Amino acid sequence: MKMIQRLSALILAAAMALTAMTGCGKGAAGDASGTAGGAADSTENKSASSADVIAIGDLAETLGAGWNYGNTLEAIADGVVSETAWGNPAASQEMMDAVAAAGFKTVRVPVSWIDKIDDANGYKVDEAWLSRVEEVVQYAYNAGLNVIINVHGDGYNSIPGGWLLVNGDDQEGIREKYKALWTQIAERFADYDEHLIFEGMNEVFDGEYHDPPKEYYENLNAFDQTFVDAVRATGGNNGHRWLLVPGWNTDIEYTCGDYGFELPEDKNTAGEGRLILSVHYYAPWDYAGDENQRVFAWGDKGQELIDAGIATAKNTASYGGQDDLIEQMDRLKTQFVDQGVPVIIGEYGCIDKSFANLDAAAAIDQNRAYFDGFLAGTAADRGITPVYWDNGYNGNYGFALFDRSTTEQTHPNIIEAIVKAVAEKDPTAGMGEAVAVAEHEAKDAIHAYLGIQTKVYTFRNGYDDGTYGHDSEWFDTLIKWDDTDGDGQSDIVDTGATLQDAEIREDGTYTVGVSGYDFSADSDGLNMLYVSTDFPYTGKMRITDVTLKIDGQEIAIDKPIISSDGSGNVYIEILNVYNEMAPNPTFDLPKESLEISFTLGNVKSAF
Repeated sequence: MKMIQRLSALILAAAMALTAMTGCGKGAAGDASGTAGGAADSTENKSASSADVIAIGDLAETLGAGWNYGNTLEAIADGVVSETAWGNPAASQEMMDAVAAAGFKTVRVPVSWIDKIDDANGYKVDEAWLSRVEEVVQYAYNAGLNVIINVHGDGYNSIPGGWLLVNGDDQEGIREKYKALWTQIAERFADYDEHLIFEGMNEVFDGEYHDPPKEYYENLNAFDQTFVDAVRATGGNNGHRWLLVPGWNTDIEYTCGDYGFELPEDKNTAGEGRLILSVHYYAPWDYAGDENQRVFAWGDKGQELIDAGIATAKNTASYGGQDDLIEQMDRLKTQFVDQGVPVIIGEYGCIDKSFANLDAAAAIDQNRAYFDGFLAGTAADRGITPVYWDNGYNGNYGFALFDRSTTEQTHPNIIEAIVKAVAEKDPTAGMGEAVAVAEHEAKDAIHAYLGIQTKVYTFRNGYDDGTYGHDSEWFDTLIKWDDTDGDGQSDIVDTGATLQDAEIREDGTYTVGVSGYDFSADSDGLNMLYVSTDFPYTGKMRITDVTLKIDGQEIAIDKPIISSDGSGNVYIEILNVYNEMAPNPTFDLPKESLEISFTLGNVKSAF
């Protein structure tokens, strides 16, 4: 999947906290270097038995339902690979255990290598990074999972430092570097059994959405062959390891159609073909991935939404319905599975549009479960392995199924739809009465709180912030940083402002705000302005009529972002300079007061 850096405002605030000026918010979980607790010794549970060979007839059953540990080891900022750069916690044993406990049997771990390859030193791969990748692979082994690792963002024209380019000038040099990279990866994992799969590359194409040029497709085929040859040459269990190879942009049409894809030769294996075809499925895109269209109804369940008056024909995709999906899966089975080449759908899924369409939130959630389960079950019935794309983001337009900070399931109904559909090879086997969200503790009242941060870091952080949230002495104050004792160190100062929070027991309009402080004398602008809460967004509650008042004057807000924070609680974003998707209205800073009002419906769903 292309970079989806959907960062919540709280995570962005946390990132700002890493600077010397702020201190106002907890940092992203995990260290940027990428180690996380819970790992066993790197050799404790791996298998060095070359006898543990997964036969072609057993492969799909062994792999089962898969899940992507996305936007983590492939995260890149300014050409530098950094595990937590996109706001997700570092990979952990606890998260792998949760994935296994949910019923998934395979985890795909996308990995970028861009700045970890020393071009001036024979393409030497950074040992620390290789060790970190091995540590994460071991997490999967410890959890009893199959695991796929790859070369992920290196082939993107859109990323600084991308080099594995079919349209690159020096194709011979690119192949030399690619061979050196996979040789070193394969040598590191030569003793791991076949529960570890290598995937050569991810969504490699020339960056232009057109039919593949013949010359560029030939370059891609050469990359596939280079990958296979490099791995096989390292010996050990790599002599018969399953290898995953893609066509143009992992697109089914450009792989199955007459556009130039050639499966590489694979010699000296265990007496049978050991190659797997890699494809992705995000069709129809206006349903699965387009954030700009109100398309949220798909398949037979989508028609039920139309019949019930929840959706109209305008909310359905222009192509790519159930029949199209079945046709594509049949095509893969006929052209590859039936010919002795297994297929893995390395990525699929559909974004969460419930926050952007609150009037149909619960129906959208169930339709997502239907789409994901239908694809997974249809694929499994044809011997194809589906691997869901999870980018770690649970808010508006996110793909996540888990909260990676707590490892809790955020969409158990989607997980059940996928896992049961694959296990039973039935597209609708998991469409039961599973709840759409995790259960929460019952409360007598729920609350909303103003969150704010100026450009000089006068702030009040969110309810669940680990350092300045509700558990701290500073939550009920607007604070700033100042050298009050003259020792050259910034101290926390209570500004004396008055905060207005909202206690909520029933449907109605509520207001949060701050008064008694001249923000205009403090700073020339805000970095963040939002409402945080202590109650979960259930998919049933309606949040409308969000308005902002500055010194009593109402400011128009164009489509505030209503999503969930890192704890799954309702979060209303008004302004966030770190998030280009936020409304970010322009206004003069208040001299006396700032208020945010909003109307809640179906409040009882939060209790």
